[in-house]
Amino acid sequence: MQLDARSAGPSSNAVSPSAVRRTVLSMLHRSKASHLGSNMSVIEMMIAMFGLVDCDKIRSQAPDRSRILVSKGHCAAATYATMAHYGILPFDLLQTYHMDGSILAGHVSHTVPGVEHSTGALGHGLSVAVGCALGLRARGFSDRPVFALVGDGEIQEGSIWEGLMFAQHKKMNNLITLVDNNLISSITNTEKIIDMRPLAGRFEGFGLNVREVDGHDVGKITEAMQDLLAGDRPGVIICNTVKGRDVPFAEWEPIWHYRSLNDDLYSQAIAYLNSLDASS
Repeated sequence: MQLDARSAGPSSNAVSPSAVRRTVLSMLHRSKASHLGSNMSVIEMMIAMFGLVDCDKIRSQAPDRSRILVSKGHCAAATYATMAHYGILPFDLLQTYHMDGSILAGHVSHTVPGVEHSTGALGHGLSVAVGCALGLRARGFSDRPVFALVGDGEIQEGSIWEGLMFAQHKKMNNLITLVDNNLISSITNTEKIIDMRPLAGRFEGFGLNVREVDGHDVGKITEAMQDLLAGDRPGVIICNTVKGRDVPFAEWEPIWHYRSLNDDLYSQAIAYLNSLDASS
């Protein structure tokens, strides 16, 4: 499959995960919003997806643009922050995140330029992605990839598997599903709700082409996407991640699905990211 030519804007290597994390922390602190853990786990996945497509076509809403569907809609802050770092949204708009009257709600919304579909009612975004892949094929754009980001708790929804069965039946090799496998649902470990292990085996049992990678390695995620897009079946990338990544007091802590940042914790989080940059 021939991928989009990248935009003249920043490449995936030019967008720093730490820079995006700082932007997300600022958005969450200013608005006193929640979902810090869920936003931090997906940032490298976001950078990899937007770095592999033509962002100019997303900005102009060209009919032959690639589609990025964020089915895990509560990682809206990470979605909007990454879009800003790729020039799709203005940074000034991010200052209104989760504020009264803003178009940047706490869940991903199609009212935001560049966003394909409103999500947050978990389990629906992947089916829309399947429809996008089918529609692109019908219009002669089957070489345009469609990426769907889902959560590891979200994949317990039956609609996820219905969508994947249809995609496999239609051999939609332009559809790639990325699973944020951070092992924590809203209040506890995902396996305590429904144990989906072995996760790769479940997807393989549906006839899907599966890769498993470090979900905090942009290069590995990008390599897996390129590999799967060259195949003849829908692909799934299990991205092993840490909920609350690079925010030490939030890593692996389910409460940070809900808790908001006060001034002291915000300062601690920014200081830690600054120390990571200084040591790299």
